[in-house]
Amino acid sequence: MDNNKILEDIQSCIDCETCREECDTFAATQDELKSPNGRLKIAEKIFSNREISEEEIISLYTCTLCGACSLVCTQGIPIADIIHASKIKLVDQNKAPLEIHKKIIKGILDKDNSVNGTPEERLDWLPEEYKDSELFEQGDSDTLLFLGCMSSFRVKESASTSYEILKKGGYHFKILENEPCCGEYIYSAGDLKLAIKTFEENFRIFKKYGIKNLIVTCGGCLYAFNKVYPKYLEGYNINVKHIVDVVHELVKEGRIKLKSLNKSITYHDACRMGRKLKGMKLYDEPRNLLNKTQSTVNELPKNRDKTPCCGAGSGIRGVDSSISIKIGSKIFEDMQTKEIVTSCPLCVFNFRYVNYKTQMDKNCRYITDYLLESIETK
Repeated sequence: MDNNKILEDIQSCIDCETCREECDTFAATQDELKSPNGRLKIAEKIFSNREISEEEIISLYTCTLCGACSLVCTQGIPIADIIHASKIKLVDQNKAPLEIHKKIIKGILDKDNSVNGTPEERLDWLPEEYKDSELFEQGDSDTLLFLGCMSSFRVKESASTSYEILKKGGYHFKILENEPCCGEYIYSAGDLKLAIKTFEENFRIFKKYGIKNLIVTCGGCLYAFNKVYPKYLEGYNINVKHIVDVVHELVKEGRIKLKSLNKSITYHDACRMGRKLKGMKLYDEPRNLLNKTQSTVNELPKNRDKTPCCGAGSGIRGVDSSISIKIGSKIFEDMQTKEIVTSCPLCVFNFRYVNYKTQMDKNCRYITDYLLESIETK
């Protein structure tokens, strides 16, 4: 983003505070510095080359970058983009990222994942019945199922059930034996140069193995491959889909059939399943699939484009876990059911963390884990 344009956008803010009504971190803290317009004031200091405090730096890094504020800004200010650009500026000035981000980024460089997973355990999720037949990158498909760090190491059923559903539907795809991190965490932390280097290396891997199509399970990976990679990589031509979109196609084509589960659940739209994407909003597809299981799909008071972040977006949990817990707890309070289903493993992971910390007795599931239970066996 151009510095002058950023300052012009910031200075167009009229402090109407409309954005605050959509900001989860402000709702959780009631802290001016942790509101969208408060963060714009900090950004103005940064792009005017004025000093900012450690507290102000932390306030930028407690933004989930969910983008809800940008949608409602009466002046059309791309608030989330400016907050992210501020992080990039701070990294260029050697004032960021924070130590927790540096630690996680080192883990990405050393272990190829953002969750400190042991690389040798990356494929532990692979269903036993397919371990001997899986050809990995040597397979002849040009479609790659990219699981991502969270699915591979922390919410493994999102990887195994996605893989198994594709197999049951006769979908032709392959996986990598040594899958890299997509780099979205590095990008969100503001280390743009390192993020671009990661994007370039991953694109090189995709081209090496003839990948033309990606299927992802993670909202963060979807956002990276759909919106961020095309912005920085010349010649990037990979078609990207979320597993929900593919399963929706398989059901529509009759290649898999869903039977009744007759449950009552709440569906949560991840930030990076709609409002953060370019040219796609995956709101109807998951609901259509869940409805086919004859489940009652309950909505949160704010849903689709206005759905609140789970509380873990953009690495906020490592900076201040209390905010993550408060944001997640509010979602639980707004639920009419015991069970919540979502299409992002990071959301599942954070909801389970919130449930553990609050003991609110909620069950959190990834959508393909829920759908696999419904698939009719022949």
